[in-house]
Amino acid sequence: MKIQNALSKFAALLVAGSLSFGAFAAEDAHGVKRATEEALKASQDALEQAKAGQTDAAIASSKLYRQKAKEITGAAAGISLQKAMGSAKGAATDLEAGNNAAAIEKLTDVVTRMTDINANTK
Repeated sequence: MKIQNALSKFAALLVAGSLSFGAFAAEDAHGVKRATEEALKASQDALEQAKAGQTDAAIASSKLYRQKAKEITGAAAGISLQKAMGSAKGAATDLEAGNNAAAIEKLTDVVTRMTDINANTK
């Protein structure tokens, strides 16, 4: 009973801690630019890791990309960003299934879109 109580408290602390580190939308132009650059970097990392066969790292970078992309607001948060986020999610699914070729294709699309979004974000 004591172990169960301790585990419950520990789980509650983990949930509370994870909620406090959630994604926050960028509130100004500088914040949007920074979020865009961080998302681009994470997508590039995911692509390079997938090409190198580092599946777990590529999945983690893809998830980081999606977290950073959620912070992008304003004009930069258009249909291209939505498509990139969908491709990143699909790439993570492909990586988990062991289909690196499909994941690399999707991550290439993500990097291309994010490069364009970053270039057009002031």
